[in-house]
Amino acid sequence: MNERKKESVAEVLASRVIGIVVFLIVLGILNVLADAYVQIPIFLQVVEFLNANLGLLILISVIFLVGDLFGALPLPLNLPGPIFGAFGAVLLVIFIARFFLLFAEITGVGFFFIFEKALSLSVYLLVFIIALIAGYIGLFTGRA
Repeated sequence: MNERKKESVAEVLASRVIGIVVFLIVLGILNVLADAYVQIPIFLQVVEFLNANLGLLILISVIFLVGDLFGALPLPLNLPGPIFGAFGAVLLVIFIARFFLLFAEITGVGFFFIFEKALSLSVYLLVFIIALIAGYIGLFTGRA
């Protein structure tokens, strides 16, 4: 099988922090465009949505960053990595559900409002458990 090269801690930290900074720069540009130049209602709603969920997005990025940093360490030290990945997965599901609600609001398609009621503690727990198990399987089979 083709085994990929494991990233170092410095490579993980640099690439993930650069990704967060690039996202923040793009969001800043979108805010400038929304304030001064673009007055399309859908564009304004999307920018407002991203601004409202900025804390959640940064939290997701930081949790995945910490998990990836643990994943870059050798075996006994990388055991907490899948736990952070599982928490990040739950937060990502929360963000995706919020995005679907925004999409439902923009399009008027009522189907997506199912995510408002369907996502409960049991769904989040299931996502956490599946992500945790998958993370440890990947860790112990060398695919993480």
